[in-house]
Amino acid sequence: MSNNRQEQDAMNAFTISDFFQLLSISLRLPNHELAQAFLDGSYGRDALYILEELSCTQEEIASVREALKNLASTEEDVTAFLIQMRREYTRLFDDPKKPVVSIYETLFLHNPEDKGGVMLFMSPAALDAERCYKSAGVSLVKQSAEPADHMATELEFMMYLYAKKGKALQEESAEELAVLEKQIKEFTDLHLHKWCRAFFDKLACEAGLTFYQGLCRLGQVGLSKILA
Repeated sequence: MSNNRQEQDAMNAFTISDFFQLLSISLRLPNHELAQAFLDGSYGRDALYILEELSCTQEEIASVREALKNLASTEEDVTAFLIQMRREYTRLFDDPKKPVVSIYETLFLHNPEDKGGVMLFMSPAALDAERCYKSAGVSLVKQSAEPADHMATELEFMMYLYAKKGKALQEESAEELAVLEKQIKEFTDLHLHKWCRAFFDKLACEAGLTFYQGLCRLGQVGLSKILA
């Protein structure tokens, strides 16, 4: 592999890592920093830059720009917007009775009402996801935190793997690169391919707040490129 090609592949891996990081952050309970980034337009600029680096089409990028354009508003109060974001997050993902969209792989794929209930903290998907994390030497699930098959956690793991892949390419570490590519393929096949794109498609149908509508389009466009 030529040096130019290797450097290009490394930069692409880092870009994919940034993409997964952006999605992961966006699917955690919103905080003041995230709300500010939306309102000042920096989130949108980062999102569009990543899609350009992923060589998405101008039409795809324009669709994300259109979905995000109403977010930039320096006049809106950050605290008020954060309250809106948290209310929508709770409605979509964290309603104690019945969330609109399950943010856990097990419950997204298997309705607990169909088979008399699912033990969320002991689900096979969560256990296998945690196995993958530990096998890669990374601890993403803290004590008393959410199960390992939370969408944001799975995306964070992909962020980690692609960042390591970029570094391995830069350092020309063929052995490390082979291990990382195997880990990426395994986790993608066992987890993301089963529900990641479907999750964003469903979210696109349910999201009411402009922020989550823009996030849906960003996820759909980027994932269609990365997980094709």
